[in-house]
Amino acid sequence: MWGAMRRRTAWGMYGLGLATLLAVFLVGTGVGGALAPGAGPRPVRSVRSVPVPVKAVALTFDDGPSPEWTPRILNVLQQYGARATFFLVGLELSRYPQIAKQEADAGMELGNHGFRHALLVGMDPTAIEADVRPVEQEITAITGQRPTLYRLPRGRGDATALRTLADMGYTVVYWSVDTHDYQDRRTAQGIATQVEREVKPGSIVILHDGGGNQLHTVEALRLFLPVLKAEGYQFVTVSQLLEMAKGG
Repeated sequence: MWGAMRRRTAWGMYGLGLATLLAVFLVGTGVGGALAPGAGPRPVRSVRSVPVPVKAVALTFDDGPSPEWTPRILNVLQQYGARATFFLVGLELSRYPQIAKQEADAGMELGNHGFRHALLVGMDPTAIEADVRPVEQEITAITGQRPTLYRLPRGRGDATALRTLADMGYTVVYWSVDTHDYQDRRTAQGIATQVEREVKPGSIVILHDGGGNQLHTVEALRLFLPVLKAEGYQFVTVSQLLEMAKGG
């Protein structure tokens, strides 16, 4: 999500570099490159929460990496033995790849949030792939593993977007607990209270580590992580949650 207008101004600074990158990318690839020749369409996969038999929850963070807020969030997560999934915006990833490496080295999962944080509604498959592939390639270079999870900017996509992402091998990850922590009016206590009230086994919680001042998110983690941990919850990545549902 990309709530307040203050969070949009930074993107306009990268127009020329982005145009160049996308032009180079479009010359070298086509839609459906992830599929073997002759393979049929992949099933469209999306998830909002996951039915699991244990008290496990997936915390997710959007719009980073941020040199100011991501390391603070990582520090709190590590204090409580928590893992999480970070959905990275390509423009920020290109600026701060070392922060993404810190996430990976800390045992966090890296997912794709598009290069420009662009709304995919109304985009054609070629434009969608051009926005998704550069982030995928950078994450693969950092982690050695191709990302398979994608979060739609602002949680919105149409049939073309979902079909294209599926053909690229992605599972679209929504959420079941929306903290709205991108809004300035939210307080750390308000976020923590909401998470403690709404979380259930298999919940996917959306938070943010980029896009603006996320101090209230950092402080909210300090409040709700020990409470939920005392209730028996474990904090896992989205992929781990999916594996738990399979009995893995």
